[in-house]
Amino acid sequence: MSVSSAAAAVGKRAARYGGYRSSVGTKTKLNRQHCNPKMNGERLHIGPRGVPPISICVKDMDDKTLLTFGALEDHSAREEILKRHIMDIDHCSYTTACDTFNTIAERNMQGYYMVTLPYKIGIGAAIFAAGAAFPLVFHLPTIEWFNDWAVTCDIPEARELETPLEVSIWSWNWMEPPLGTVSFALLCAQYARSQMNNLGVRPYTRWIKARRGRELAEAFPMYDKKILAAYSETANLQDWKIKWLETRTQRKNE
Repeated sequence: MSVSSAAAAVGKRAARYGGYRSSVGTKTKLNRQHCNPKMNGERLHIGPRGVPPISICVKDMDDKTLLTFGALEDHSAREEILKRHIMDIDHCSYTTACDTFNTIAERNMQGYYMVTLPYKIGIGAAIFAAGAAFPLVFHLPTIEWFNDWAVTCDIPEARELETPLEVSIWSWNWMEPPLGTVSFALLCAQYARSQMNNLGVRPYTRWIKARRGRELAEAFPMYDKKILAAYSETANLQDWKIKWLETRTQRKNE
């Protein structure tokens, strides 16, 4: 989803006014700790030269630049757009807007454990298969157990099983078909996925994020639904950072 429509709705007066900055449509004086004086007439380079430090300096961008990066689907820019939109709607400070944003971010991640389960199953299955492949090919006790359980192949003489490579010659008789078939299937799936990426087709992930954006807009009807949907679209389906921040806040309160 593009945020060009959101930009037209909330970025009409996207300008910077010296010590003031438009909070997506309204002149609002921000807390000095959130403004970087080095950005006024001087480039601030953090990291490699020529690479804009988006995740660090979005707070120092004027609205027009921020909306441009948001249209390019930069998530940190869309986060900042939402924060300034909250300032404009609630007429609050940047700190209060950040607290409200954290509530929205937490709500954005709720209730999506089951829909992300296919991804987690795929990750777990891939890690398990990668770890199990080596002992099933080179480790004699594991191979003998698997042979008794699933293969029932004749066991060679002891002198032909003295090294892991000799053991692999025996185990490869039944390991080659499944490993070769699975490898070819994964190669075909990877090729299909690359062609889907070329077409911009991500049916399951796009459906999940579109549904999540609609639910987020329904949960916070006081804010622009297009801005909320744009933020939700670029957010990860599983954000461990929010849980970490929540634990850290609880420790500080204690």
